[in-house]
Amino acid sequence: MTRDSGSAPILLDGAIDLHCHFGPEPLVEKLAKRPHSVDPVQAATEAVAGGMRAIVLKAHEFPSTAIADLTNKAVPDVLSVAGMCCDHPVGGLNPQAVETALRAGARVIWLPTLSSASNKPASVQAAFGVAEGIRVLDEGGLVPEVRQIMDLVAEHGAVLATGHITVDEHYAVARAFGQRGNLVVTHAMHASAGPGLSVRQTVELAELGAVIEFAAHTCMGAPSTFDQVVAALGKLGPERALVSTDYGWTDSLPHPAEGLRGYVNALWDAGVEEADLRTMACATPARLLGLD
Repeated sequence: MTRDSGSAPILLDGAIDLHCHFGPEPLVEKLAKRPHSVDPVQAATEAVAGGMRAIVLKAHEFPSTAIADLTNKAVPDVLSVAGMCCDHPVGGLNPQAVETALRAGARVIWLPTLSSASNKPASVQAAFGVAEGIRVLDEGGLVPEVRQIMDLVAEHGAVLATGHITVDEHYAVARAFGQRGNLVVTHAMHASAGPGLSVRQTVELAELGAVIEFAAHTCMGAPSTFDQVVAALGKLGPERALVSTDYGWTDSLPHPAEGLRGYVNALWDAGVEEADLRTMACATPARLLGLD
């Protein structure tokens, strides 16, 4: 079912973008060969104009705790939330860095993203000057550092996001943490930044306790992937899914607040119910972040 093309667009007051990039971040700009589209204050200001409730500021090279604090002072009408990626610049799977970030206010910890072994070795070499990426799984199961990080995330009531890890690693993490804490599968179905999960795999991971993130960057402009996202949402139900953007990291894509609005309306045009979109854009992220 699709909507009448003449239908008015929906506006989701109180929306939360759990995946908002910002600049400057030299490594990302080097890899993308383009500048970021927004700095944190601009992202927050545009979120206010869009009636949003919060944005999670994501950087691959450093924890965004201090930046989120400063952004909240500069733009107090929307909540800027901090996070950290477990990539090489912070020591990879580094429980001490995770604990420091959480104590400083981080609410989302991503497992390796650009540093993940799911990336081609040449990509990791180009980004960090190392021979291979970080694995969260070895022959004996999850590596000890991952289990320590899970303990810390659970203790602080924060969110553990899967980052760009492999399919097998997704399942291992979900089995270990899905029923224990707040687990988010990062931009499911994104083939070039992670394993490109199938509809069936997203359902299976949700059954293990994960919330599945469907990001605009994954499927906007990619009709076949967009159709897969709509199909997955129909099978998962809104309580086990959330929508985000994964925008901000390049000026060739929409700004995050604008992008979230366009994405939500594209899903609505494709037949996703407005009440379900409100759950996935507002209620579920708020619950994960401990805002409600």
